[in-house]
Amino acid sequence: MPRDQTNAGVGAAGRHGVMLSPDMLANIHGRLRILDRLAFASVFRKSCEALEAPWLILPGKTPEKATLFSLVDQRSVVVHAPEPALRCHAVIGSSHGWLATADGWGRMSLVNPVSGEQRALPAITTIPGLEEWHGVFAFQLKPFVRGPPYAGGREPCGSFTMKAEHMRGYLYRKVVLSDSPGGGGYGAAMLITGQQFGVAAFATAKEAAWRLAPSCDGVEDAIHHDGRFYSVTYLGAVEAWEYDADTGEFASKAVTPRLDNADGDPTCHRKYLVAAPGGQLMLVLKDWKETKDECNSCRWTCSFKVQVLDGGHWKERDDIGDAALFIGANESLHVSTRVHPDLKAGHVYYTEDDLSYGGCSRCDKDRRVVRVFCLKDGTEGNVEGIGQHWSWPPPAWFTP
Repeated sequence: MPRDQTNAGVGAAGRHGVMLSPDMLANIHGRLRILDRLAFASVFRKSCEALEAPWLILPGKTPEKATLFSLVDQRSVVVHAPEPALRCHAVIGSSHGWLATADGWGRMSLVNPVSGEQRALPAITTIPGLEEWHGVFAFQLKPFVRGPPYAGGREPCGSFTMKAEHMRGYLYRKVVLSDSPGGGGYGAAMLITGQQFGVAAFATAKEAAWRLAPSCDGVEDAIHHDGRFYSVTYLGAVEAWEYDADTGEFASKAVTPRLDNADGDPTCHRKYLVAAPGGQLMLVLKDWKETKDECNSCRWTCSFKVQVLDGGHWKERDDIGDAALFIGANESLHVSTRVHPDLKAGHVYYTEDDLSYGGCSRCDKDRRVVRVFCLKDGTEGNVEGIGQHWSWPPPAWFTP
């Protein structure tokens, strides 16, 4: 998605107010070793975003370590996995150079994998009516269910219980931040719940509590763009969210028509919302299915289509120009291949986007890999240079 580059043409200030021109930033950046490059980018982040394409964060060989992999350089660096925010945690969001993570006890945190800084997100039990007893969470189902995610269109009733270890795979789907937590706060955070529920929740650094914010058709994906949260519903309409300072609540309003034929089974079809430079909204549609190879073994294959909002209507495009798309559970990005010519234009780079399997079977080796899909001819291949790694936690995108 586009980033704020307002001052990029006249120089940029780092964390301590040092002003450097874009040419000087690029010159320094190009001379640094890989780990120093990440630290440099984290200080001059608003200007270095154009210099750093998305990286992957992968599980390390031990719980105390994590691996950061650059697709552009095809090189990796091992970093310390700060405890508790990154140690054996699943990544459920990536914003402003920080990761949102969830652990096996139902807790959510924010962490900068380069600096090691950490912040706690509010406890999920700050939602009224959601309680926890000895590692089991319970809540009334009706407030959490919105739209098509509820199978068969039945009226939700009764209570729902879930073990703490399953929260990150079923209740938590994605966290999006409005601002960088580097200054001590994070502005506002949006939590998307899993496909069985569909409701969104918001928290602000000031109030430090989650509030449910219903959407008519259920929220499937969301981004923060141009000062606002945007989401796509399970029926393919984009909604803009506004904060009411008097009530402390967020409310949504549809800003696009629904996408035709968008009500497929969410277990096999998924929509991702992306903002291209200039603010053009894009929906990336993912379909995956189980197939048999020549040895009659099961494997998963994925395909993608892109819909672009043009003149108030959604239009399918297989040509996205000089750009690559990065798709995953934690972040969806539009990246210029003019700036990063080592990336493949017209391709979708994607990672695992289902945390519910917890690193277990069901063709795990196919679901957990990182692959690249060509929009023009529908072929897919592996991302070179990553090598073998643990399948849990799943790989996630990270922009330093």
